[in-house]
Amino acid sequence: MTPVTAILFDLDGTLVDSARGIHAALNEVLTTLTGHGCSIDDVRRWVGNGPEKLVERGLYSHGYEDDASRAHALFREAYQRTLMQADIYPGVIKGLATLQHQGLRLACITNKSSHFTGTFLAELGLASFFERVLCGDEVERPKPDPQSLVQVCAEFGIEPAAAIMVGDSENDLKPAHAIGMRGIAVGYGYHGNVPLEAFHPLAIVDHFEAVIELCLAAANASP
Repeated sequence: MTPVTAILFDLDGTLVDSARGIHAALNEVLTTLTGHGCSIDDVRRWVGNGPEKLVERGLYSHGYEDDASRAHALFREAYQRTLMQADIYPGVIKGLATLQHQGLRLACITNKSSHFTGTFLAELGLASFFERVLCGDEVERPKPDPQSLVQVCAEFGIEPAAAIMVGDSENDLKPAHAIGMRGIAVGYGYHGNVPLEAFHPLAIVDHFEAVIELCLAAANASP
């Protein structure tokens, strides 16, 4: 096994439970446009492919067939107000600090819009852990396409086999598996009831401390 030198993290549902803020914004938009809101469980199923897809899934669920451009603009405005209604998962700060202290290179690869991500990471105190942050609107083909994972590896000067992708859904694990990168699945995130075993992660874990243990073991493995 190639020793690991970099860990790539998804953001929403992996490092941070951001569902409250996303739900507040989307519920406002759907109520305004359709007269019907959505539940936070709906949001947990719909999130993962960026804000445009999220909004469109919400509109589709209510049979809304008009141009979605107004809905996208309304969501962008609403989410700017609700963005920080989010909670860092237990163990994340300590875990990222441990990996960083061990000399591992850390990146955040998210489908969250770059319009929100910088502020989000900074306000939560997570920005300083990441050497690279790559958002879904900064690549031609965001996750689940592997383009963003390949790009970060190229920037780090490593092969995909020398990195681990940590995520909560098919969008994270599928592209990693496709390029020969190891993956770790967190079972507590937003995976829409898709069985994560299908994407052959090293493990499916229920707490972030286990992620750190697996990453350190892979980093210290003999070639």
